[in-house]
Order: sequence, then C-alpha cells, then structure tokens
Amino acid sequence: MIRVLIADDSAIAREIVAEGIQLHRGERYIEIETVDNGRAALAYLQKKKVDIAFIDIHMPGLNGPEVVSAMKETQSNECLTVAMSSSLDDRAETVLKKFGAYHFLQKPFQPGDVGEIVATFRVMTRSYPILVVDDSGTMRKLARKVLESSRFEFEISEADSADAALKALARGKFELILTDFHMPGVDGLELAGSIRDLSSKIGIYMMSTNDTTYLERSAAFIGITGFLKKPFTPADIDTMMHEFLEIDKPKFGKVRDMFSFMERERKAS
Repeated sequence: MIRVLIADDSAIAREIVAEGIQLHRGERYIEIETVDNGRAALAYLQKKKVDIAFIDIHMPGLNGPEVVSAMKETQSNECLTVAMSSSLDDRAETVLKKFGAYHFLQKPFQPGDVGEIVATFRVMTRSYPILVVDDSGTMRKLARKVLESSRFEFEISEADSADAALKALARGKFELILTDFHMPGVDGLELAGSIRDLSSKIGIYMMSTNDTTYLERSAAFIGITGFLKKPFTPADIDTMMHEFLEIDKPKFGKVRDMFSFMERERKAS
C-alpha cells in the first residue's frame, strides 16, 4: 500500500493531484488523504506514516516549508515530499532543500505530472540487487551504510576481491556493481572489463579517493557507468540511481556528473 497526503487550500489543486495519483490505482492500492491547511497536514503526518506528500507552499496555519521542516520529527520523516506553488522563492527553496524535500511542481500542472512522480516512487522502492566490491571490510561496511540511507532500496551483497566478485556474479544476478579501484591483484578497472564482457546492462560504478582525469577516462573507455569519489553520500547514490534508471532528476536533488572530468572540462572551456 502507498499512503499519500495532499495538502493544499485550493480544491482544484487537490483534485488535479488526486486525479494524477488515480492513474496508478490499478497497479497498487493507494490510500489518499486530503487537507486544506498546514496544521491539518502536520497532524496527519504525525498520526500516519505517509509515503508521498504533496505540500502546497502557501497555506493558512502553517505554510509548506514550515510543514516540511517539522516533518522530520514525525513518523513520516522519510516521506517523499513534493512542494507545489506557482513560484519558488530562494528562501522557501533553501528550507525545502535543508529538510529533505524531493521535488517541486510548478502550478498549473497536469495530472500526468503527478503520475510521473508516483511512478518514480514505485521505481525507487523496488529492490535493486547490488554487489559491493572492496578488499577493506571497513569500506564495505561504510558503503553498505550509505546505500541503506539512500532513497532507493537495495539488496546488498559483498565481495572482498575481484575473484570473489566474479564468482558471486556467476551465482547470482546483479543489476549494479560498486567496486573499489585499488585492490590487490586484479584492480577495479580490470574487474570492470571482465564484468562488461559478461554484460552490457549491469551498472558498474567505480569508487576511489583518486579522481584524476586519466583514471576516469580509462574507466569510461572500459565501459564503467560512473565514478564515485570517496567519501560519497546517500545523495550521490540517489543521483547515481536517477542516471542509471533514466528517471527525471528531482528539483531538490544533488546534481553531479557521473565522471567529474566532464565538469572540469566544461569549466575550462
């Protein structure tokens, strides 16, 4: 079940959002609650665990940013939050970003725009089998913690070497590989080449403290999907997954290139 809250003092806006949500009714049971003010929205977020909240920025009682900032103290603290308004000023954007809002819908919008967000939520909450490859047990533990803090769901397996990774690939089906570059024996680039020979569809992401242009270009040439400079964060994983799954980037999400040499070259030009 997906529980959705629509908070807007405009009955028309609430109706459009509800219509967009209804596009997914046949695929999964969706419970919808509608309120017309900020205090009622916060009360519902405290009472029920909400999965997706569409929050108008300008509402009586508490405004949207105030509701979102208070949401972290409720059982809906992991809610996918979408702010709505005809415009977004810098102050509201700063608060919404700070307290973890996901996206922004500019009014007027269509039911299909809402439907796309619900579809994205369904994609984000599917479990993705991922293999973390690193010879350091500490680094594998840290990578697991970051993955578990992402908005996406992962089924995490671990390997402590390239050989162990290839054996795991032979036994199981993985959609993503997160591999360290510096490993004894076969390094991450060689491992990536072997994996790419097996499949062109697996997402392969390199982890390293070194993000030199030479290393990144070598990784890109082999067919690695992207590069994560250590230490990376859950926001970096979210960006990685949006790129890998080719879904729309959220308004309040982190923006980064999968290879940082692209950004360096843009700035140089």
